[in-house]
Amino acid sequence: MTTDHVAPTARPAPAARMCPAQMERLDDVIIALLARRRAMARELPPPARARAVDPDFAESVREVTDRYREELGGAGELVARAVMVLCHPGRQP
Repeated sequence: MTTDHVAPTARPAPAARMCPAQMERLDDVIIALLARRRAMARELPPPARARAVDPDFAESVREVTDRYREELGGAGELVARAVMVLCHPGRQP
């Protein structure tokens, strides 16, 4: 399986130089990446049991949450949990 990585920019542009169109394009990219991640997750076999009692899911949430928190700070945890709910193999649209 091949994954694409978005290279982080050296430094984000200050908000004063950002325009709404740039942020809208970035939102489009984020949405496309999440849709792609969800499609990939759906190709995985569904979990044998409910997520609430699945230790593998709990471990995945912990790993992804830690990674997002390291990269995005405290709000990263909220983002990671949203991604896990949206893109879990057992999740239906």
